[in-house]
Amino acid sequence: MENGTGKHQLTNDESCGDSPAKISTKDADDKLLKHFLTWCENSKFDITDKVKISKEGACAQYGMVAVDDLEEGAVLFKIPRPSLLYPNTCGIAELLQNEAGDLQSSSGWVPLLLALMFEYNNPQSKWRPYLDLIPDFKELDLPMFWSLSDRENLLCGTGVQEAVDHDMTNLTKEFNTCVLPFVRKHQQVFSAACQDIEFYKKMVAFVMAYSFTEPANEDVDEEDVDGVTSPPMMVPVADILNHIAKNNARLAFEKDCLKMVTLRKIHKGEEIFNTYGQVSNCHLLHMYGFAEEHPNNHYETVDIPMKMVFEAAKSLHFNTDSLLEEKWQFLQAMDLSSDDVFVVGVDGILTEDEMYNTLKVLVMTEEKFKAHKEKEGWSDADSDTSEDESLGFDKMASLPDDWKLVLASCAKASLTRYKTSLAEDEETVSSGQLSQVASRKRFSFHTCYSQKKLLQKIIESCR
Repeated sequence: MENGTGKHQLTNDESCGDSPAKISTKDADDKLLKHFLTWCENSKFDITDKVKISKEGACAQYGMVAVDDLEEGAVLFKIPRPSLLYPNTCGIAELLQNEAGDLQSSSGWVPLLLALMFEYNNPQSKWRPYLDLIPDFKELDLPMFWSLSDRENLLCGTGVQEAVDHDMTNLTKEFNTCVLPFVRKHQQVFSAACQDIEFYKKMVAFVMAYSFTEPANEDVDEEDVDGVTSPPMMVPVADILNHIAKNNARLAFEKDCLKMVTLRKIHKGEEIFNTYGQVSNCHLLHMYGFAEEHPNNHYETVDIPMKMVFEAAKSLHFNTDSLLEEKWQFLQAMDLSSDDVFVVGVDGILTEDEMYNTLKVLVMTEEKFKAHKEKEGWSDADSDTSEDESLGFDKMASLPDDWKLVLASCAKASLTRYKTSLAEDEETVSSGQLSQVASRKRFSFHTCYSQKKLLQKIIESCR
């Protein structure tokens, strides 16, 4: 996440009015940070004196910087579990637990969001120093807060706009059917601001950009936790660390505490980076409001819709339209939906099995397809263990010519989804002026450009 500079604060003299009081003055920053660090000390946080939380030396507002050399495996800080902010530790934990049945939702975030809504508007909150330090939502520049025109112009082709639309639909439904009835039922607990969907959106953005999810299985590697559905939690101090794909520290979940551990030797003056997972620029921009410059994100991906692969095969006239349509229906019957996408990563196509089988079917002669269909997708070739089904960039040149034509054609078609061409983007990069562009446009550019580079690599690999 990017850590902003804006703050909000409710004093003990303020009541929970219609909206949370906020301040956003730079003069208050040092005082709030000092107050937060005192709170950490009083809450038994164990932070090594070899690091400091600072804006100086950080890539994005607050960050953690080494003030002395650190060895690999060094523990930077430990956070006691009682100081984590989540439903079981908040001031309305009993209420949330008693009515948990009414708070079920598709996201699983509602209990945490309600906990945050309560604590955020509570001047006496146990987490007041922490909540005072987080950025003002005006400075949390996630695409969900952008205008429709900005999303359409800056994010076209990336998949971020569709993800935001999906979020807003689900968010609105969740608020109206679950959150609002609960808040109205307990008006003695929640301020009037909590009945405002715009305030709820800000809480959602806060969870998106700052929360952590604990692996459901403690034996699971933190760097490979796909499919984990544990609810998120807020982790003070840990959420101050910024992210890069080549991170030098990681968060470990232990029974009594969470701790940040170095992954390599870190020299004095280096910023300490956590990881938010193996995430592409599209995901980073959608969830956190930033993206990494190409080629720094080695988790970068781009999606190619299955429908686009079908259209590419159709345009190359390998078969009659009726035969291609029959193949299309067959593929969908084999659990490939027309809404599915093939995922391309920095080393090649990640969804290899799906793309391999799709290409194989689309270029088959009518006779071979008939035999393939009769065997319900199985053929003698499928049992040939010597058959190389890799679709890595380094193997694409050896694919059958028809396959390469389809891959190159759908990659070229995918490049037309964006507002600018790759050649235009190359000129922008070579101009050296990208660093002077506003962050919203710059991060959008990084996302578009890195995706286009992957698509171009398919084209070059298929020559």
